[in-house]
Amino acid sequence: MLTTLPEEPSSFAHKYANINLLWASLIIEELVRNGIVDFCIAPGSRSTPLTLAAANHKQVNTHVHFDERGLGFFALGLSLYSRKPVVVITTSGSAVANLYPAVIEAKQSGISLIVLSADRPLELIDCGANQAIDQFRIFSHYPVFFAQLPSATTSIKPNYLLTTLNQGLQKQQQSPAPIHFNIAFAEPLYPQATLVNYLSYLQPLEQWLKDKHPFTRYFHQPRHLLADPGIQLAAKKVIVIAGRVPGKDQCGAIAEFARVNNYPLLADLQSALTNNDQQLHYYDLLLVDDKFNKNLQQADLIVQFGDQIICKRLTQFIETFTGEYVLVSPADNRIDPAHQLRKRYVCSATQWIKSLNHNTPAISSNWLQSLKKHSAAIREQIITPFLATEQLSEMAVTAALDKLLPADAPVFIGNSMPVRLADLLFIKNAALPFTNRGASGIDGLVATAAGIAKSYAGATTLLIGDTSFLYDLNSLALLKQLNAPFVIILFNNDGGAIFNMLPVPKQQKQDYYQLPHGLTFADTCRQFSIDYYEPAKLDEFIDNYQKSLQKRLSLIEVCVKNDQTSKQLEQLKEQVKHATL
Repeated sequence: MLTTLPEEPSSFAHKYANINLLWASLIIEELVRNGIVDFCIAPGSRSTPLTLAAANHKQVNTHVHFDERGLGFFALGLSLYSRKPVVVITTSGSAVANLYPAVIEAKQSGISLIVLSADRPLELIDCGANQAIDQFRIFSHYPVFFAQLPSATTSIKPNYLLTTLNQGLQKQQQSPAPIHFNIAFAEPLYPQATLVNYLSYLQPLEQWLKDKHPFTRYFHQPRHLLADPGIQLAAKKVIVIAGRVPGKDQCGAIAEFARVNNYPLLADLQSALTNNDQQLHYYDLLLVDDKFNKNLQQADLIVQFGDQIICKRLTQFIETFTGEYVLVSPADNRIDPAHQLRKRYVCSATQWIKSLNHNTPAISSNWLQSLKKHSAAIREQIITPFLATEQLSEMAVTAALDKLLPADAPVFIGNSMPVRLADLLFIKNAALPFTNRGASGIDGLVATAAGIAKSYAGATTLLIGDTSFLYDLNSLALLKQLNAPFVIILFNNDGGAIFNMLPVPKQQKQDYYQLPHGLTFADTCRQFSIDYYEPAKLDEFIDNYQKSLQKRLSLIEVCVKNDQTSKQLEQLKEQVKHATL
C-alpha cells in the first residue's frame, strides 16, 4: 500500500514501492490542489499507479465503471452539472479509443474533461507487444492540450510533472475543453512490500511539500470590457436570442436585458429561459407563418447569447436576416453556422450587458406586444385544442412533462426527436435542462444523465428515444451508483422516427435508416432492478411519473406508432400556415 502522512491533507508521502507509484501520486495530488476531486476510473492493469493514487487520496471522489465509452460520458455529465473539470483514467489500448465520442462532445460543448491514459513504454510500441497501440495524440485536435509524459525515472525532476500538468490546466481554464495526458508506464506497476525513500528526489519540491497550493499558479488581470461604439441600441428594434447559456446569473441578466428594453426573446431550451415572460412561445411553429416572419423582420439587430441553437427554422431566419447580427459568448471557438457574423464579443452575457450605456431609452412595447399576440393566438387556436385530446403521444407527454418537472431539478433531454419536442413545447419548465448538443450524437446519453444525477441530491429525469436507449444499455449499470430518484421516460416508436421528418427515399427508409427493432424494455428493467411502467393513457403517464419521483429507479415506456409525431407536427404546421394569427 502507498504510505501517507496523516498530519495535514496537503502532506505528501516520500516512501513508495516504485517510481511509477510516486509519479502517479504527484499527478493526482497536483490535480486535487487545483480543485479537481472527481476521478472516473475504468479497471485496467497498466493504469494501476493512477488508480491506486486516486483511490488512496482522501479528498478524491472515485467513480468506477467497466465500459470506457460509458465512463467518458458519465464524466461529462459530472462536469456538466458541477461546471468543474473531471478526470477520466483508463488503461492502454482500445480502452483509450473508447473515450473518443465523449472527448468530441466535450470539445464541441466546451466541457472540461481531463484524460489520463496509461500507455506502454516507448520500447513496446509498434513491435507486436500486447495491448500496445499508438496513443500519441489519439484524439487528434479535439483536446486543447496534449502532453506525452515519458516513463517515470529519477533522472527527470518531479517539477516537470507538476509544471506540465499546470500548463494543461491553464490552457483548459482559458478554453474549456478536454485535455489529454498520455503517460508511459513501464513495469513494475503494483506495490511491493519494500518501500523506497524518495525524499532526496523530492527535494526540488521543498516548498510545494509544505504548502497546499499547486506548484505553478497563474494570475489573470481582468480585461476592461468596453462596448463597441458601433453598437447603438437607441430607438432600435432588437431580437434577443438565447442559445446554450450556462449559469443562472447569465440567464437572469439576459432576461432582464430583454425586459427593461421591451425586446422579444427567442430562448432555446438549453438557456433555461423558455418560461420567461419575454419569450415568444412556439416560435418554431410561428416561423412557418409569413405574417409573423414579416413582423419579426422589422428588427434592426439580432443579439445572440450562447451557441448550439436547436431550432432549424431559427437558424434559417438568422441566415436570411438583413439587419445587423452580433453574438456574445465567452467561448473562443467559431460560432457562425450561417456565416453571417460581423461582430463577435468574446465575453459573458453579464459582462457585455454591463458594458452597455444604461441610459439608452427602451423602445415602445408595441412591437413586442404585436409579436406576443402571434404567440398567444397559436397557443389558443392550435396548441391548446391539440393537447386537449389527451391522446397518448410523444408531444402530449412532453407538454405534460413541462408542467410536472420539479423546479431546479436536472432534466437531461436526449437528441433526435426528444430535444426538438422539448424545445417546442417547454413553456413553463422550471427545471434545469441539460443536453449533449455539441456533436448531437445519440451515444452515451444514459451515461451522461447518470453523471449529472450522481452530483444531485434530488430526482433527475431523463427523456430519451428508443434507439438512443438501445445504444447505451451498458450504462444502466451506472445507475446502481445513484442514491436519489432517477426517472427514465422512454419514447419507443420502434426505430428512428426522426427520419420521417427528412426526405429519405421511401424504399430504403426502414431498412437503411429507421431500423425497426420490435423491442420493448420490461425485461431490461427487470435485469437492472428498475421499476417499469407502460402507460396506455396520458393520465396514467402523469400518475406514473409522480410515483416515480418518490422511488429510486424507474422507467416509463411510452409506446407509439413510428409516424405519429411526424404526422402531428405536419398537421400543426399546416394549421399555422392557414390560421388567422
